Amino acid sequence: MLLLIALANSSWHLWGQTPSMSNHPADGSALDRALRAVLAVAVEGRVYPMFAFLLGYGMVQFARSRAGRGVHPLEIRRLLRRRHWFLVLFGFVHALLLFAGDVLGAYGLLGLALVGLFFNRSDKVILGWGIAFTALMALGGLLGAASGGWLESAITADPEIGRQVQESIASSSGSFDISGSGEPNYLLAALYRTLMWLVVSPGSMLLLTLPASILFGWWAARRGVLEQPAAHRRLLTWVAGVGIGVGWAAGVPSALHHMGALPLPEYLAWVPLTIAYSFGGFAGIGYAALFGLVAARRPTPGRLGLALTAVGRRSLSAYLWQSIIMAPLLAAWGLGLGQHVNTAGVLAIATATWLAGLGLCVWLDARQQAGPFEVLLRRLVNRGRPAVPPAWGGPAPHAGAGAPGSR
Repeated sequence: MLLLIALANSSWHLWGQTPSMSNHPADGSALDRALRAVLAVAVEGRVYPMFAFLLGYGMVQFARSRAGRGVHPLEIRRLLRRRHWFLVLFGFVHALLLFAGDVLGAYGLLGLALVGLFFNRSDKVILGWGIAFTALMALGGLLGAASGGWLESAITADPEIGRQVQESIASSSGSFDISGSGEPNYLLAALYRTLMWLVVSPGSMLLLTLPASILFGWWAARRGVLEQPAAHRRLLTWVAGVGIGVGWAAGVPSALHHMGALPLPEYLAWVPLTIAYSFGGFAGIGYAALFGLVAARRPTPGRLGLALTAVGRRSLSAYLWQSIIMAPLLAAWGLGLGQHVNTAGVLAIATATWLAGLGLCVWLDARQQAGPFEVLLRRLVNRGRPAVPPAWGGPAPHAGAGAPGSR
């Protein structure tokens, strides 16, 4: 599943080319346009809600495992707070050193807020708030699309409004690269990355898709949905079908725009993207349910399943590995390849990076060694308490183990 994150994050590393709304190059071959369309439907705005769901699932497992060892509930909440504060710290360092699109900080802040507000609430309350957040996000997307129609009508009625909008777009298009990928000075790039992280990480709390996904993860974990997928096959089938169907359908306008089949003026190019991201959480939860169904069909994993399990046990290290490789390779302060590759090229680099990380995780698993960043996080969280050792061998862990920072 971390392959999807590698693909989703790939455009952050591109620079020096005319970008589309997704930051992939606006031009390119038919293959590039087709790949951007696939990303718009199936990946962008869908992957991080899926991992937020798995992170929430992992929170409940974390609390349950400590409770099973006799840890007091107040101490469990303290450990959760420490875990999330350290995720924020990891995210800050990640952005400072390598990658402006870090998500660890956002996950940590959301964990701090939601645990304080909802963790001890009833299943009904948790599910209700998750549904409410999802509905509000979807409504916001529909209202955004409607406002695009209003803007088009206003410009048709008064061309002067259109001229002012175009001037505003032109004046903002030359602004500096806040992601830092196109900045050859590493220190300035670090400053840009940090500034963006300081805005985006807290701002993620206002985009209700991620908190809704975490709450749904809590609700599912309390019922053991992913540990016992066969017993919840009907629920998983319904969630996978409806979630992926709605999420993919919402991405179709953006895909058509990428393919050139839905031409829009520059001032309306954001409308399909708004719809796609507003409904992305549906597909994210649907993906998690789909993986649960796959687990129900194959309770004993094959070689590929065991390899993916090895990555899941080291998801934090595997996630950071992607930045450790791709940022120096593509950024202007490194080898600078991000100026020269197209969508197909950067996706190939992302896939190769993920495959190399997969191999490293399998190698570590064969030696019964945890990922280095999992070890560091565990030591920091459990400082002053006996650390809980990772489990080796046996059946594959459920999907809740696959979110960065969930172990």
